[in-house]
Amino acid sequence: MSAEPSVDLTPECQISKICSRRQSIHTVLICLLMYPLTMTNGYGMSLKERQAVMWKYEEWTLVNTSWTGNPFDVIATVTFVHSGTGLQHKTQMFYAGDNQWKFRFTGTRTGAWSFSTFSSDPELDGQTGSVIVAPRSDSSLKGFLTNVGNKYAIMEQDIDHLAGYVYQVFMNQQDYEQQYKHSSRILGHPSRVGLIADYWNNTRDNGFDIYFFAVFYSWFRMGALSIDDFTSDTDPDLDEPDLALFDTLELAIRHAHERGGRTHIWAWGDNDRRQTPNHLGGGMRGIRHQRLMRYIAARLGPLPGWTMSFGFDTVEMPDAEMEAAWWASELNRMMGWPHMLMSRGWQNESFGANSYAGFGGSPYDLETTDKGPVDFHEIRQDLDAQTDKPSIYEERHTYNRWQCWPGNVSDPDRLNETGSRRLIWWQAMAGGMGGFFGHFSTRFNIFGPFLADGPCGYHPESLKRSFRAHREFWRDGRLKLSMSPDNCRVTGTDAYCLASADSKHFIFFAEDTNAMTVDLRSMRGRQRVVAVDTRADYGEKEIGSLMAGIHKIRLDTTSDWVIAVGSFDSTEQHNGVTSTDAAQALGSNDSKISRSARHR
Repeated sequence: MSAEPSVDLTPECQISKICSRRQSIHTVLICLLMYPLTMTNGYGMSLKERQAVMWKYEEWTLVNTSWTGNPFDVIATVTFVHSGTGLQHKTQMFYAGDNQWKFRFTGTRTGAWSFSTFSSDPELDGQTGSVIVAPRSDSSLKGFLTNVGNKYAIMEQDIDHLAGYVYQVFMNQQDYEQQYKHSSRILGHPSRVGLIADYWNNTRDNGFDIYFFAVFYSWFRMGALSIDDFTSDTDPDLDEPDLALFDTLELAIRHAHERGGRTHIWAWGDNDRRQTPNHLGGGMRGIRHQRLMRYIAARLGPLPGWTMSFGFDTVEMPDAEMEAAWWASELNRMMGWPHMLMSRGWQNESFGANSYAGFGGSPYDLETTDKGPVDFHEIRQDLDAQTDKPSIYEERHTYNRWQCWPGNVSDPDRLNETGSRRLIWWQAMAGGMGGFFGHFSTRFNIFGPFLADGPCGYHPESLKRSFRAHREFWRDGRLKLSMSPDNCRVTGTDAYCLASADSKHFIFFAEDTNAMTVDLRSMRGRQRVVAVDTRADYGEKEIGSLMAGIHKIRLDTTSDWVIAVGSFDSTEQHNGVTSTDAAQALGSNDSKISRSARHR
């Protein structure tokens, strides 16, 4: 039956844990009223036909008073079917407190979708309805992350239209993402929800569109870092997900997504610190963990804009690879929408991306050399070794990390300002390796081992400027899905090239230079050429346009330069066909940029 929205937000509690959390949940509700985010369209509406917009999720609420036992164990499924193609998305309902069950949907194609519900609980069974999905009105709003070969790909207009995506994660553990108990940790308490906007703005200021959250045992009690924060491995709080935690995490996901960004999540942490689910009563595959996984799948699965990794240092877990692969396989089976799941160091068909550990010498499947990749060629080798899915260096290559390390490091300057700037460019120029940047806390950290007075604090403004230039250059699909490295097309030891399969798009990057000789033989048509100084405030310096041939491009200062050849304002479809735009007919074989060139 259809259900009207409940007007009583404080009915008699059904279970003790919800009673104990009433105050914290009310705090979140107050914060939600004050926080400037758009609430879900149609909250609490009946199951009649409704209008939706591509990549914005819809939510329905049903009141169910006939449940018994643990409400988080009530199973109700919803199947959405696209009328034009038969495409299906199957999801579950989730308990939201106060006898309310909700379910969500995000369209992946425009047009009409119908849905029906099934449950052994009669009040949740047999509901039907329809949704009409209209095209997105904002081109910055993007869909789910997927892949084409070893490249990340983002859904643009719909599931059939993809663009290459540069996947780089930012972490600010100094201010927002603490892995110990500090008042600045957003996921430490419901009252800190207002810090989400600050963290997002800080992420953007540092040059990134993806921020990072680590949940650990906060899934069960907001602020908890490990099983040691509970009375025992069968503490009653471990029997149910924490609704306040999900409220805050969802707001973070939505805040970034509505602004064209994404959220990277670590579900768990370090086994030796007792931050992994095998320490739960019942273990990794026990009822507590599986209950939580169902809830994650039902509540977060329909939301675009996030990826999730199992955790870090998982090699310490019993049967680490197989257990993490089981986790990914089960979540994928339940979610109904594509989300990239991974586990650092392990290579398994259940994972959507290959995540590399970064210390070397551990019994992982996937590792870089000790303390991270040494150069472009190692990055390219790693990408070429895994061509069926994208890869990420999920070790946190944070600013000056090895200068703060307590032991001897062979190359402590590897992640200084120059090393950090070039690492992020090498990852893109190798074909789209994902990465993890940011900074650790300089405060006392009970887990160490970073030096309290060391140099691994905030990014200097010059590095933030360089990271922003990197982000702006790759925006709007410059990393074409058919691109691959072709360094023979550019001269110089520290010079690199990406070329598209159709010979219409080229990216050249060279270090410490004021000129580049580029080989555009076989290029189709006359193509636009722009250059960007990657160490300066972002600005595209117009060179003009070039025909096929070998060209020397003179630059007015010595710096690390990137040059784009071609028109990059289109997306690609599954079959690899790229829409085209005519290039402006200008240019010469020996073009020079003047100091007065206007920035775009």
